[in-house]
Amino acid sequence: MRPVDELAADLLRRGTPLRIKARGGSMTPFVRDGDVALVTPAAGHVGIGDVICYETPAGKLLLHRLIARDGDRLVAKGDALAFAEILDRTRLLGKVVAVERHGTVKRFDTRVAQWRNRVIAVLSPCVPPLLLLALGVRRLWRMAWHA
Repeated sequence: MRPVDELAADLLRRGTPLRIKARGGSMTPFVRDGDVALVTPAAGHVGIGDVICYETPAGKLLLHRLIARDGDRLVAKGDALAFAEILDRTRLLGKVVAVERHGTVKRFDTRVAQWRNRVIAVLSPCVPPLLLLALGVRRLWRMAWHA
């Protein structure tokens, strides 16, 4: 486990909110690499569609969307990923309530955002192929303009 992940997990378990820099593309396009996520401890309720912060068995922190519950376990998935992960509720550390990108803050905890997040969770299986299609169209568009 990286010392930063270990410290962040410990602080969230103690009830301290954190700002975490997102790394990777698993949550594209809703949370992008380099975005700063405001994560609050998971003391309260997390709902379907919420972007959660959890710890993997290897001790790595992930920000993925809660797409379902399976008894006491949670099903989380990166929006751009084709697979989901089942985790014990004990691995849940927090909930992303806002994301900052280029000086603009996008709230995830407003009533409208919560509805949007639920819709994204329902449509989650469709996002990876649509993302690939959008990237392909973008690539063709750029080639046409630079030709």
